[in-house]
Amino acid sequence: MSDQPVTLANCEDEPIHVPGAIQPHGALIALDEQGRVLGFSDNLGTLLGIAPPLGEPLAEACVGHGVLAMLAEGLAEQGPWVNSVEARINRRFFDVIGHSHDGVRYLEFERRAAGTASFTTFALNAQRLVSQLQLRNDVESLLVSVTEEVRRMTGYDRVMAYRFNEDDSGEVVAESRREDLETYLGQRYPASDIPAQARRLYLQNPVRLIGDAAYQPVAVHPTLNPGSGKPFDLSFSTLRSVSPIHCEYLANMGVRASMSISIVVGGRLWGLFSCHHMSPKVVPYPIRMSFQVFSQVCSAMVERLEQSRTSELLRQASERQQALLRRTRDSDDLLSALARPDASIADLLPCDGAVVMLGGRASSIGGDFEDLAVSIVAQLQQDDELDLFHSDRRLDLPEGLHDPRYCGVMAIRFHRQESGWIVWLRLEQVHRIRWGGKPEKIVKTGPSGARLTPRGSFEAWEEVVRGRSMPWTGIDLSIAEKLRTELVELCLNRAGEIDRMRQRLIAVLGHDLRNPLQSISMAAAMLSSSDVRNAELRQHITYSSSRMERLISQILEMSRLQSGAGMTVKPVAAELSRLVRDIVQETDVAYPGLSIETAIEDDVQAQVDPDRYLQVVANLLSNARHHGRPGRPVLVELRRQGELARLSILNEAEALDEARLGNLFEPFKQDAGGHGRNKSGLGIGLYISQAIVSAHGGRIEVEQADGIITFSVLVPLMPTP
Repeated sequence: MSDQPVTLANCEDEPIHVPGAIQPHGALIALDEQGRVLGFSDNLGTLLGIAPPLGEPLAEACVGHGVLAMLAEGLAEQGPWVNSVEARINRRFFDVIGHSHDGVRYLEFERRAAGTASFTTFALNAQRLVSQLQLRNDVESLLVSVTEEVRRMTGYDRVMAYRFNEDDSGEVVAESRREDLETYLGQRYPASDIPAQARRLYLQNPVRLIGDAAYQPVAVHPTLNPGSGKPFDLSFSTLRSVSPIHCEYLANMGVRASMSISIVVGGRLWGLFSCHHMSPKVVPYPIRMSFQVFSQVCSAMVERLEQSRTSELLRQASERQQALLRRTRDSDDLLSALARPDASIADLLPCDGAVVMLGGRASSIGGDFEDLAVSIVAQLQQDDELDLFHSDRRLDLPEGLHDPRYCGVMAIRFHRQESGWIVWLRLEQVHRIRWGGKPEKIVKTGPSGARLTPRGSFEAWEEVVRGRSMPWTGIDLSIAEKLRTELVELCLNRAGEIDRMRQRLIAVLGHDLRNPLQSISMAAAMLSSSDVRNAELRQHITYSSSRMERLISQILEMSRLQSGAGMTVKPVAAELSRLVRDIVQETDVAYPGLSIETAIEDDVQAQVDPDRYLQVVANLLSNARHHGRPGRPVLVELRRQGELARLSILNEAEALDEARLGNLFEPFKQDAGGHGRNKSGLGIGLYISQAIVSAHGGRIEVEQADGIITFSVLVPLMPTP
């Protein structure tokens, strides 16, 4: 005996498609692709009175001309083949069903019962039923009508509509039954009642019949296919023997016969019509095939109604979403527009509250749970790839950071840079589930060893489930994902518009301010230099206008850079040593209070644009003057370093944190370095300097240590001849 533990997985592994046997209300012959007999069921002689020799073609004397003609058609088919014919064999009437699978042709023989001529009446009833169903506008009423009509047409004691849930458990959603039978309506059944391999067979065989659950299986001989050495695969057989566990399951329910009709939606087993009878019952094959057509019609109707319902819900959500987005586009405050209590994001899908988070702010709708949302988002942001999350179970949050009332969470991320999130919350919903018997199986030891057995009682058993909310549906997910996509696009458009407005502002500043500045400069020059007061005024005007001119030039340069125009440089052979000494001397004269020390190596040559290079040096000296410790000297060094010329400007300054170091070369840093002596600056000098140096094929490095900050400019030296 195997030591493998007995679990539900063992049930999933049961090879029910190769049982090696059939049900006794019919007989079977298996043939190869040349029409030679590979095997047959043990009851062939009893039921049909024939015994075809193995390895030989099937003789007309055995089965008649009609069966052989159908078989010849099947042998000629290269792909899947299914057909049926009526035949008289040894004075008995049979429905003969043929199909092909895995290189084998199968013939199945079912005895035609007396009174089967009523098939015409059945077909008319079925047509009437389909006409009635077409008038139904919702799935629930459709299923109720079908269960009632199927029971009336077939005579089964009980007919149920069984719908699968997302977790593959199922629930009886409609029922028609004999009055003396207990109801199963509303009861749920675990996924293990219909394991995965059984659900696959329900897809392959839309109609499945068990004539008598207490039957003795009829073996197929030989056990293995002589051609392949494998068991005969009876997946598509109408007579295939079913799992003994399933027969035991039916027996425990008091059921002797059953028939199932599959409901398939979108290629998935959506549900079943399950027919039960308390005594043996065989529905003739022609009627079962009519039900197969009926299954297709009913499946199509369910799919249409489901799609219609989904489309309507999505349409309503889309209208509300578009109204919300229109309001959001017109608002300067994205968070406030999304979090307004009227027509808010909380109205887009069923929830008990919502939170909008953006740029470090949070706003609740329908309650006060910003702290809860912050803790949820902090956990979600650990996964950088996560943009949509949903759960109907209580999240495992740190103690003190969760609200036990809320179990359901749906969250979307719509802005990465500003940590923009929308979080929907659902309260705990205590589920009271009526199971058809306690959903557990018992381990028993039988002839085949230990196995799980079905529960012996199907009396309703109630389970109370806590810590969960109403589950999020596929429609909810679609609505949330569509909103996320729209908001991401809106945020990108707003960022683009802001950038375009900034560019236009910069261009206006450059154009509209230059003319008055020129007038100011001319007026300053015209003032008499003999008058001391006028001379001071002229100097002040000249300084201010020059400063504004430099500022505008920097803004225009930055505008060109950000528009993609690039930095224009005109390199020539230049002596950096002389250029640096000249700009140091000018700075020393202009700012006598600034102490500048130099260590400049002679005759350092490079291919640079002299004006641009001097612009860089001036910007770095200005930066040292504004942000260095007052009264402390600035050191200017120029030396060769391999094939590079290294210009370094060092000064004592307050240490910069990692965040400020990381954005030193970004524009519009009015608090650059956190220093208060340059409040009027825009922080674009370093931005432009970096662009100039990059255009020369060089780089700027920044270091700080022991209270000293060092800016180094490295450009290639003049190649030696």
